[in-house]
Amino acid sequence: MKFYKLIFAFFLSTFLHAQYDVTTVGNDPAASNSSGMWIVNNAAAAKIQGSFYLSEDWFSKGYLTRTDGKVVTVLGLNYDTKSDAFVVKVSNDSIFKFNDTTIKEVNLGNMKFRRYKNVINAKPSYLEVLANTNDIEILKHHGKQIKLGVKNPMTQVSTPDKYVDFERVFFKKGDVITETKLSKKQFCNLFDDKSKLIKAYVSKNRMSLKDDKNLQMILNYYNTL
Repeated sequence: MKFYKLIFAFFLSTFLHAQYDVTTVGNDPAASNSSGMWIVNNAAAAKIQGSFYLSEDWFSKGYLTRTDGKVVTVLGLNYDTKSDAFVVKVSNDSIFKFNDTTIKEVNLGNMKFRRYKNVINAKPSYLEVLANTNDIEILKHHGKQIKLGVKNPMTQVSTPDKYVDFERVFFKKGDVITETKLSKKQFCNLFDDKSKLIKAYVSKNRMSLKDDKNLQMILNYYNTL
């Protein structure tokens, strides 16, 4: 276990310029560097079914694009919806949380994330980029919420509480980011004077707005108007 942590610390010092002694792994490296910090993995201890991490497993490969432009490959990358941070598991009880100030973009599987600040009625957060064009982006926030268990009146046995996905969609135009629903009327109205043309395009092609590929096609069409 100790040897494994030392190897991981060397990886961080090489790719993330962590300025701390590898023999102090387990303490908070953020005290001397802003690349991240060690946290205790207490997800398994909670009596809630599922997890507040985006991925159910820790075997996914991710790519962190740093603010200096360098790309780092990370095995076992995951997104912590509770603390809004990207993390990697080092052991069953130890997780390293990356500091968002060193990260420009994150690719996790086929999803691309960026951190946004100008979100109306919401705190700065990592959002998935569903579709984008010159001045417009369609974004998704991935969260988890707890669904309480239900007690069976006959057996008096309750189903366990569990984490369920909770998603919000945002529309970014220029520097303004507003929340929207992927209903045809509300979504199309976001395109201002091009709204009627967008609505007609969506109807003519019988597009489902829940399909990310269609969202990109709509933005491509918008660029032609």
